[in-house]
Amino acid sequence: MNYNKAIYILAMFGLFVCSLNAQSKGNKRVNSSYGNWSFGAGINVVDDSGTKGKDFFNVKENWNYSSSFTVNVEYYIDNQWSISVAGSMNEYVSGKNIDNVGFVVKGYTADYIAADLSTRFYFGDLFSSYAFDTYVFLGFGYNKIGRYKIDPFMADLPVDIDVLPNEINGIPVDANGFYDMPAVGKITLNGGIGFNYWLAETWGLNFNFTGKVATGGGEVKTGPNSVSNQAQFSLGVIYFLKNFKKNKISRNK
Repeated sequence: MNYNKAIYILAMFGLFVCSLNAQSKGNKRVNSSYGNWSFGAGINVVDDSGTKGKDFFNVKENWNYSSSFTVNVEYYIDNQWSISVAGSMNEYVSGKNIDNVGFVVKGYTADYIAADLSTRFYFGDLFSSYAFDTYVFLGFGYNKIGRYKIDPFMADLPVDIDVLPNEINGIPVDANGFYDMPAVGKITLNGGIGFNYWLAETWGLNFNFTGKVATGGGEVKTGPNSVSNQAQFSLGVIYFLKNFKKNKISRNK
C-alpha cells in the first residue's frame, strides 16, 4: 500500500465518520457485556519520526505502513471496563524519517513487531450513546525493530574530516557514512483513545490511537531506536461475541 492509498482510505473514513454526526440513533453494543469477548483485525500506521507531532501529517516521510497488520482480542469485565491484548506488524522502508535523525537507506528495511496490553474505559453508558462506543486506555507493551541503515541528515555529520569515524554520538557508522542500526527491543508505556462504531450488535468498525513512551533501548543508548517515542493508530473491523457466556450456559442445560 502506497501513501496515496493510505490518505484516500483515511479521508474516506473521515467523511464516513462526519456523516454519522447527524444520526441520533444507531446500533449499540449489547447492554450486558459482562464476560463477553470481541475480536478485531485491521491495518496500522507507526510514526517513529521523533518530530513530537509537529510534522504529523507528513505521510510520505513520517508514516510507516508497509506490510501492516493488527489483531486484537478484548475481554469485557463489565459495560465500562475491558482488557485488551493487541499484536501488530509493520515495516520501516526507504525514505522514512526515523527519530528525526535521517532517512532509511534504500534496500535496508526493518520489521516492526509489537505486543500491547491495556485496560479500556468506555463512556457509552455515561452518555447514552448508540452507534459510537468511545473509550480511553492505559497499558504497556513491547516492540522489536529489526536491523537497518539510516542516511543521516548532513547536520549530524562532522565536517572537515578525511576519514569517517567508526561511530558518531555512539551510533555505529559504515564506510558509506550510514548509521548501522542494530535490531533493538524496548518496553513502552502506552495511552490513548479510540472508538467503535457498531454497524450491528455484533459487527463494527474500530479506530484506535496510541501514544507509546519508551522506557529504554537495546544495544544503542543514544540516537535512533534508543529511547524514542512512537505514535501508532489503527483502523479495522471488530466482531463481538454476543451473550457468549449466557449461550454457553443454556447449551449445558
